[in-house]
Amino acid sequence: MELDDIRKHWEQAGERLSMTDVVTPTSRDPHLGRLEQSNILNLLKGDQDVLEIGCGDAQHTVRYARQVKSILGLDVAASLIRLAERRAATEGLKNVHFNCRSVLHMTPLGEETFDCVISQRCLINLPTWQHQREALEQIFRTLKPGGLFLMTEGFEEELQELNRARHAVGLTEVQVVSYNRNLRHSEFDVFVRTLFDIEAVKDYGLYLFCSRVFHPIAVRPEQPRHDSHLNEAAAVLASAGLGVSMKQYSYNLMYVLRKQHS
Repeated sequence: MELDDIRKHWEQAGERLSMTDVVTPTSRDPHLGRLEQSNILNLLKGDQDVLEIGCGDAQHTVRYARQVKSILGLDVAASLIRLAERRAATEGLKNVHFNCRSVLHMTPLGEETFDCVISQRCLINLPTWQHQREALEQIFRTLKPGGLFLMTEGFEEELQELNRARHAVGLTEVQVVSYNRNLRHSEFDVFVRTLFDIEAVKDYGLYLFCSRVFHPIAVRPEQPRHDSHLNEAAAVLASAGLGVSMKQYSYNLMYVLRKQHS
């Protein structure tokens, strides 16, 4: 899909979305979303000015806002920004603001403005590596020296590994939706080191294996549901700190990146 087609997809999604929905176009797997959110909250501090790109309807933004000095949420879809503003007003938050803007057009926000940038499955909505690379460069410019970029995004190589496991037990492959392009380590890992120091890489492998392999086996021939009790149990296991490494299946990874000093 082209950039404008992706914008229209999210515009239409926002027009159909209700603030009370649990499984939504912006959060199809609420348990995975909460695992991502928990990892991000662990690294937010009360003195930070934060930028969240691809904030959607602000399900996560309002939680981050309670832990930081200020937060600005950006999204390309005006319909989602309207929902985000309504959610923040309902929560009575005064330190959160929103702007309808693409991650590819952040320069007017000013350079070296934010202590932290959050991307929660935003970059995968850009259709080419060139677009994703440009977004990374703009994120770098908006961060203050030594600022943090907390990025939880999809990766192609781990998805292929998960699909090999699904194929081995007779499941069909997990397909990437038409408006997403997962990052590739062969492109991303080399380039990102020219801008940031990689402080940590966190994975959701145990949860994704349980929810994408064990769960569909357990319920077939019925279809698995993202909001099921099995996924809830998988999220509890993933949060327990059992020391079980299944990173190879984690097609969603969180990179903790520190802006390099010039």
